[in-house]
Amino acid sequence: MLTWLCITAAMVGAPGSGPGEPEVRIEPYLNELRDDLPHGMRFRPGEMDFETWSRRLREHLADLLALPDVDTRLLDSWEGEWERVDVRGTDHLRQRVLLKTEENLWVPAYLCLPPDTDGPLPVVICCQGHSRDGMRLTLGLVDDDTWQAMVVEGDRDNALQAVRNGYAALALELRSFGELRNEADIESNATSSCDRHSLLAIQASRVLMGMRVHDVMAAIDYLSERPEIDPARIAMTGNSGGGSITLYASAMDERILASIPSCAFCTYRDSIQAMRHCSCNFVPGMAESIEMGDLAGLVAPRWQLIIAGEGDPIFPIQGVRQAYAHLETIYAAAGVPERVELYVGEGGHRYYAEPVREFLDRAFASATPGTELR
Repeated sequence: MLTWLCITAAMVGAPGSGPGEPEVRIEPYLNELRDDLPHGMRFRPGEMDFETWSRRLREHLADLLALPDVDTRLLDSWEGEWERVDVRGTDHLRQRVLLKTEENLWVPAYLCLPPDTDGPLPVVICCQGHSRDGMRLTLGLVDDDTWQAMVVEGDRDNALQAVRNGYAALALELRSFGELRNEADIESNATSSCDRHSLLAIQASRVLMGMRVHDVMAAIDYLSERPEIDPARIAMTGNSGGGSITLYASAMDERILASIPSCAFCTYRDSIQAMRHCSCNFVPGMAESIEMGDLAGLVAPRWQLIIAGEGDPIFPIQGVRQAYAHLETIYAAAGVPERVELYVGEGGHRYYAEPVREFLDRAFASATPGTELR
């Protein structure tokens, strides 16, 4: 029995000690696999004009995200009653809505408006990162400890920020967060259902990130029909996982005038390919085609504010600056270098609200004839 146990231990991976035996390590292989990716559809100045490149890459991205080839993304909608609420000092109107984006799937959201406003308003689509509270975080509907840690110390109440700034806001629940977690994960108070949903999506020839993009596009269809909303002035923002969906949705849907991803932009090599990240960040075939700077480049010639944290451990600042330099090249080729900005906060992985209002005021003014920039 003792001999059998020793043999079994060697068979399952005990360190070898034979003379000349090669070292058994998988990281060098995986790093070489990553570093040898061809990035065959990157933007390279002089090889292709910006318009041709962006059109071809957007078509390719739709395939990578496995977006459904459908004529209608919004199948139905339901609207609750308006209520006037004061959430932690922010007075506003709030309405719960449900968007049927696929058969047997209703996606929750809340539409928020500043009180006593007239005319169609600019709107900011607000998406949260990985959070058991989901969209409730961006609405400020969390307990005091969460409020202190996530909002006071991290500026994550995006919807409240928007209405304080005079805009409408749509707080949209992302698949696998908040109300769109599995029932078992809701009961256990798990942060998300991303791992299970990502794997199930792959087996169905879908991609979780693409499913989220599909829901955002359906939400834009919905907002475009609301009389309170100006469909020419739609922005999108979010932090972390909310920043990632902001990048992908803004790349795909040209109705988004202004894109503000926070603590989600870097090189793939220095962020999701370098350290532990949630499975929902991975899109099959993506890094073989492009780097993240190219993905963000599909937002051009529209407005884009990249927000980063100097001390963000999972989107390191050196990778952010490298990706941003490439993004500037794309905006220059699109003829609008003034429409892209990088803001670096002094802290870590969080939202930074400081530059957002001034940036959105300029972006929204550009879509309003006769309006001067502030």
